[in-house]
Amino acid sequence: MLSLFYGLLQLMRPLEWSKSFGNMLIAAVTAGLWMHAQIDPIRFLIGFASLALLWGGLYALNDYTDRFADALHPEKKKRAIPSGLVPANVALIFSLVLIVASIIIAVYLNGSSLFLVCVLAMLLNQMMYTMKPFSLKKRPVVDLLSGSLINPIFRFYAGWVLFVPAFNAPWQVLLFILGIQFGGFGLYRMYSKEHERRLGLKSSVVLFGERSLKRVAYVSLAIGAISYIYATFTVLPIRYLFLGLAMLLFAPFYKTALKRPQEINHKKMYWLVYVQYLVFLAGFLLLYLFAF
Repeated sequence: MLSLFYGLLQLMRPLEWSKSFGNMLIAAVTAGLWMHAQIDPIRFLIGFASLALLWGGLYALNDYTDRFADALHPEKKKRAIPSGLVPANVALIFSLVLIVASIIIAVYLNGSSLFLVCVLAMLLNQMMYTMKPFSLKKRPVVDLLSGSLINPIFRFYAGWVLFVPAFNAPWQVLLFILGIQFGGFGLYRMYSKEHERRLGLKSSVVLFGERSLKRVAYVSLAIGAISYIYATFTVLPIRYLFLGLAMLLFAPFYKTALKRPQEINHKKMYWLVYVQYLVFLAGFLLLYLFAF
């Protein structure tokens, strides 16, 4: 029973919830700073719970649909389903329960229907990304767009519309999030290049040259960084510029990931990214709560 519980928790990938939490937090803080919106922490946490359940269910569904391919991957074969911790049919039922619970919470929060729209948009996009006949993650170009542009937009707006009933967030902050996440996702996908090639997939990482993809990732990261700097002169208080500069202290740790992403230590890089992300989010929130 304990191993099953651990397997179900593994299916939900709680560390990955930081993406939703971070995008929502940045949106909510920006709404408070730029629109002078009243931020209710309880409402925010309930909204985050909805997204945590949604993505827990979607990650479980992804592992269910990928269980046979994951069994052939050197790292992914350790996941809950191919390793035998969770039976495939249990994982499928579990994923559906989590998704339904997420929608119920979204309906409860539904003031102007916009939060529910965000939840349903992410659900639709991720199902198209994961499942047949679409399987967008196996198709060039759209695999990158669906996996790292569409979801961050609606994660961000899920935090925004909780407190501002309109899709009118400042583009500078949203472009910062999209640039960083799209660039990072592009580099991350190169780690699976050989595995996807052996499976005969026609994803972006297989069809396009590594040099071209790295250039796209570099440009995307640069756009994200420039957008953040611009936001600190137009939308965010200037003190947020110093937070961005402080994040450069992590730059030396990404040398291998930027130059030779296919050679990274996947586990160590995951922890590094999460630590930096949490440090940034903590600073972003503290600068809002304790303005000087």
